[in-house]
Amino acid sequence: MKNERTLAIWMDYSKAFLIEFTDKAREIDILEVQPVKNTYGNGLHSYHENQKRKENRHAFFKKITQKAKDYSRVILFGPSSAKVELAHQWHKEGLFTDQGLEVITTGRLTETQRCHWVNKHFTPPVVTP
Repeated sequence: MKNERTLAIWMDYSKAFLIEFTDKAREIDILEVQPVKNTYGNGLHSYHENQKRKENRHAFFKKITQKAKDYSRVILFGPSSAKVELAHQWHKEGLFTDQGLEVITTGRLTETQRCHWVNKHFTPPVVTP
C-alpha cells in the first residue's frame, strides 16, 4: 500500500539520485547504470554494445521503479531525456497514472542544489498580507 510520501528523482542515463521529501528534502539513495565492459578485445561490436546498453538501462529503470513504487507522488527531474523515457515506461505499465507523476527538465545539479530544488518545489510560498 502506498503511503503519503513524496520522492524526487534527479536522473540522467548514468545515475539516479533519490530524494525523499517529508518536511525537507534528504537524499536517500544513489543508483547507477552498470558500465558496458569491452569483452571483444580492441573493439566492442556495436550490435552487442547496444544490446548490453539496453539491458543495463532496463535494469537501471527497474531498480528505480522498485524504489518508487512505495511513494504516492514522484517527480522525475534532470537534464537528459532519461526521465521522459522512464515516465513513458511507467505510463505503459499503469504506474503513477493518477496525477502522481511530474517530469521536469533541469540542469546538472550538485547534491546541495538538488535538495534545494526539491525543497523549493514542494514548499508552498509564504503569503504575507
